[in-house]
Amino acid sequence: MLFVPHDYQKDAIEWILTHNGAGLFLPPGLGKTPSTLMAIRALLEHKQIDRVLVVAPLRVCYAVWPNEVEKWEQFKDLSVAIVHGEAKDSIIRKKHDIYVINPEGLKWLFQNHTQLFVKYRFMLVLDESTLFKNHSSQRFHLLKSNLQLFARRVILTGTPAPNGLIQLWPQVYALDFGSRLGKFITHFRNKYFNKSYDGWGYELKDGADEAIYGAINDIIMHKSHDEITLPERIDNVIQVILPKVAIDAYNSIKNEFILEHKESGETVTALNAASQGSKLKQIANGIVYSETREPVVIHAEKVDAVKELVESLAGRPLLVVYEHLHELALLKKHLGEAPTIGGGVGNAALTKTIADWSAGKLPILFLHPRAGGHGLNLQYGGCHDVVWFSIPFDLELYDQVNARVHRQGVKNSVTIHHIAAKGTVDYNILSVLKDKSALQNALLEAVLK
Repeated sequence: MLFVPHDYQKDAIEWILTHNGAGLFLPPGLGKTPSTLMAIRALLEHKQIDRVLVVAPLRVCYAVWPNEVEKWEQFKDLSVAIVHGEAKDSIIRKKHDIYVINPEGLKWLFQNHTQLFVKYRFMLVLDESTLFKNHSSQRFHLLKSNLQLFARRVILTGTPAPNGLIQLWPQVYALDFGSRLGKFITHFRNKYFNKSYDGWGYELKDGADEAIYGAINDIIMHKSHDEITLPERIDNVIQVILPKVAIDAYNSIKNEFILEHKESGETVTALNAASQGSKLKQIANGIVYSETREPVVIHAEKVDAVKELVESLAGRPLLVVYEHLHELALLKKHLGEAPTIGGGVGNAALTKTIADWSAGKLPILFLHPRAGGHGLNLQYGGCHDVVWFSIPFDLELYDQVNARVHRQGVKNSVTIHHIAAKGTVDYNILSVLKDKSALQNALLEAVLK
């Protein structure tokens, strides 16, 4: 199949070709990978670079980059190597056009094979640059100290600042070594932020958002969903009413920070406000971890709601998003065994699961957002429904998972279902996600080319 870029993809390709440091803020589904591959092929052909290092989540390394190269006729002559596993030393020593590695492999790579980056002109591609959004993380410091090894740098993301503009600094630094937003995070914070009243965070100074947008719009290109025809998205909140035993357990943690569960004999304690919020969320979902790390079943109202949804779909595919293993176990107990994209799933099993899903063979697929939130193409196979059994605070994960199905090429409307317990933290989380989305959209609109 021949890759024929849309006009917005042509712009993205040109942006990479004309910028040594190129940021692409493209929402999921707009074809970041083939656009980047087209630019890579041109840069290789014109000998602007010799090789490419792509840093991506492990599942994207295995399930996206090799598949996209194989999918499109123009890229089949490009060799892609996944630098992972016991054979990674021999893999990195062989000549390939593109090496794909996960962030956890960078320490080994830079410690053992720096000479490669001296010998060859590498382009760095951070596929999902928010992997490096934490300026204090080890992975960012490791990247920062080795950025000079790369002749060109590209960052790709659809959610650049899901939890606040302060997360932009590390990502932009990867492009320009700090020339736009400051060489140090302290410079960035002092210029654009004030300490929040509670002393735990930072708040934008008046007009700082526009100043930040203006500082980066010559290095960041954004294309919105307005550039393409997306299916209609319907957001559906399925409210469940908790039984009295669950309400009592919820109020016990809310008011007293402790729950004595008589039926199981287990004790649940919230040590601080953060722990309290987590425990309240777990109780709303139906199961909470005790002091002994035992899952204590409080109710099954949310599971029943998912069962009713499955029955109403009458065999049509449903993507079920869970957060904890005990939730997955409860869901499987009531819904039956179904394939899972989550922790502990090997790459061979992942490949088969995605193939079966895309072929329409699976009526239910369980997904953990951190395992399948980035890069995977799950829009094939006729799925038009995503259900959040556990609603996350993290806007990036929320948006990315929804975009696995709500994306270009889907012909019918897509419904995002949220199972929410009345009178619980679920509705607070939905409100937070909406507020963060407003901030995210402001950023993206401000850097429109």
